[in-house]
Amino acid sequence: MTDVKESSSISGSNYEQGDLIRPPVTRPVIYATRGIISSGHYLTSMAGMRILLNGGNAFDALVASTFAAAVVEPIASYSLAAECVFMLYNEASDELLSLSGQGGAPSKATLEYYRSLGLNDIPTGPGDKAHLAFTIPGVVHSLISLLIRYGTKSLSEILSPSLQYAEKGIPNYEYMIERLRPSSTKEQFTIYPPGGNEIFFTKGNIPKPGSILIQSNLAKTLRKMVNAESSSLGNRSDRLRASMDVFYKGSVAKSISDCSRKVGGLLHRDDLANYSSKFEEPLGVDFMGYKIYGQSTWTQGPILMQTLNILENFDLRFMGHNTPEYIHTVVEALKLSLADREAFYGDPDFSTIPIDGLLSKDYARSRSRLIRPNHAAQKLPDPGDPWKYSAHNDVGLAQNRPLIRNDPKIESEED
Repeated sequence: MTDVKESSSISGSNYEQGDLIRPPVTRPVIYATRGIISSGHYLTSMAGMRILLNGGNAFDALVASTFAAAVVEPIASYSLAAECVFMLYNEASDELLSLSGQGGAPSKATLEYYRSLGLNDIPTGPGDKAHLAFTIPGVVHSLISLLIRYGTKSLSEILSPSLQYAEKGIPNYEYMIERLRPSSTKEQFTIYPPGGNEIFFTKGNIPKPGSILIQSNLAKTLRKMVNAESSSLGNRSDRLRASMDVFYKGSVAKSISDCSRKVGGLLHRDDLANYSSKFEEPLGVDFMGYKIYGQSTWTQGPILMQTLNILENFDLRFMGHNTPEYIHTVVEALKLSLADREAFYGDPDFSTIPIDGLLSKDYARSRSRLIRPNHAAQKLPDPGDPWKYSAHNDVGLAQNRPLIRNDPKIESEED
């Protein structure tokens, strides 16, 4: 009888909590009618939501959240000195655009320079040569460019949550603290003082969850941009550009350049002054009745599009989701796309990329024939020959490219 009562009590409790049937996911499903913000931290999302509640549009909220992430999520490989990319759709103008806030290399970062140091690879870090791989910060330029083009709010309004987080502090949280625990983190901070050790550690010790992290110098940088906007004359766009200029041409740029020079970096004020984020038309392919969009070959975006083109030549539904045959086919298609990435991807502003060939359905069909159902490539396959399917075929011919195959039994992609 006791067992029955306990069971009934538990069932009633579950019913009251709406958990009579266990949900398929461990996180709540969020529904809304006016907007949803998803990010790596609730305070990041809250920054954008504050803007929405104060009459801002989705682009205003996006910019506010992305700025806030530089304060709230600094151990997640993101900061104002980092880079960010966007895929944007504006319903009002039916405009779909990619925005690159990718940081370019400094002008002094040449092959000759790295070779003069005896380096065959760019030392991207961690380590004591990471300063040789500093790139131009793209976050601020791209965010303010986005605000100018699609936003409605002032930078002062947009940065209000970020300034509060930086000046008043945020609670240290477990995910960030765990990223501070490895000895390599403190070692890297020690190589490039001042900074990480003084900001994120408490007298050299790991902070406790819930203790307050204040980032006063970061707040000063944000405040300089707000002050530049408020003291500028002209229209909204002019004022926003003034805030951008203080980062890329003014006192913030000088500080970045001086710090880079102090540790032996290549980043200079001229690199910052000449930097510009870039709006562009995204790439796209059709897959099973859907249009898939992504950034160009300055990212890894086309890998997905190439892979989907290859997979269109297989009956994935018949294989069954996540069956051995399904997984094998998807993985082998990814390998073929990754091989092309290594051979052909790059910055289209500096290289001729056969992107039309890489995304050609005919090229994908020829690549799909290299996938064998009972054999997995043990290493990265050889790249294909997308030049044959490209309007830039003359460039490929000028390069006198060889067509290589791992398997001598495969005579041609066209077989």
